[in-house]
Amino acid sequence: MADQVKAWVRRLDSDTLEERDRAEQKIIELGHKSLDYLPQVKPSTAAETKARLQRIRTILEKARADAAAKSSKVTLTAKDKPFPEVIAAIQEQTGNQLIDYRRNFGQNADATKVTVDWKETPFWEALDELFAQTGLEAYHYAGQPGVLAYVARQSGTNEKNPLVQTSEIFRFEPTRIESFLNLSNPSQRGTFMNLQVAWEPRVTPIVLKLPLDQLQIEDENGKSLITEGSEGSLDTEVLQGVSAVDIQLPLGGVDRTSQKIAKLKGQMVALLPGRVETFTFDKLEKARNVKETRGAIEVIFEAFRPNGDIYEASVMLRVLNDQGALESHRGWVYNNEAYLKGPNGERVDIAGFEETYRDVDTVGLSYKFVLEREASDYQFVYRSPASIISLPVSFELKDIPLP
Repeated sequence: MADQVKAWVRRLDSDTLEERDRAEQKIIELGHKSLDYLPQVKPSTAAETKARLQRIRTILEKARADAAAKSSKVTLTAKDKPFPEVIAAIQEQTGNQLIDYRRNFGQNADATKVTVDWKETPFWEALDELFAQTGLEAYHYAGQPGVLAYVARQSGTNEKNPLVQTSEIFRFEPTRIESFLNLSNPSQRGTFMNLQVAWEPRVTPIVLKLPLDQLQIEDENGKSLITEGSEGSLDTEVLQGVSAVDIQLPLGGVDRTSQKIAKLKGQMVALLPGRVETFTFDKLEKARNVKETRGAIEVIFEAFRPNGDIYEASVMLRVLNDQGALESHRGWVYNNEAYLKGPNGERVDIAGFEETYRDVDTVGLSYKFVLEREASDYQFVYRSPASIISLPVSFELKDIPLP
């Protein structure tokens, strides 16, 4: 594939429009794996080649995100197989990292024998079956990015939860419904449902958006349980080191005639990070407003200056195809990796950073460094997703008991 991509990239600058269009289409047809072999856009890159490479990257990043958003599948037949071996097989086949967290809570981490028969079984379906068989459950707050922890189940039953529904990489579980009445002001009363949304740990969303006008909530009599006047969107930013979020849904019209939520249907929007790209800047003592673009992300290295005993690297990050990725959800930007690389490959990590600018599509950051060499000896390295993908996710839950 590397040779094919290289050959077609050369033709992006052909003399004829027909040949340039053909080369662009051929690279796209190679699929998202060709992203690994696309050249970096440099100041010397021809304008049309640059535009075509950026367009190709945007299309292939979307294809990569769509592929990643499909459920992983597990195929395994085993009888009385040690539990750790089954977990290892799931990890190998799906790319999802699972960690045993039982000892962190003083629980017995025994190696139970399990029997499974999975043929192209979706990840969440296989894991829920395995956990029910072994008396385990997911623990979503391990504090480690890209992993799913598990612990001994707290409930007394080892049955699969019938209320759980999955949609590709996402798992939806209603976990709690609460009704309240303010006794000092009886007009203040209401009902809320806690909806836990988890995802396969190999893909961590940036933010989950739940438009209220896309929700359909009905009791067993067909009566709507949507709170009057509900509008806007419930947006939940995903914090580093968690594998699920809790969304609190307000319910309306719930009274003693309603025994259950017969149907809860909606369409969530998940913002997913694309492939992580590396932006490298050198000649730091002279660099001023140097731009590099990968896909839909533009990084501007403004300057590298001394400030007392430290050096500050000023950087601007701009999202070119605005997907709402910076609408008060900037945790992913703050988690982007930044460091200096010395002449012998040694790494100098940041001593801190601060936000210097904020706009609807742009964030400015100042990274602090303590140096033992001259600034000219270093390169500044910045790593960021090259795109932010908006993924619609439909879900439907049924027969949720009301208190």
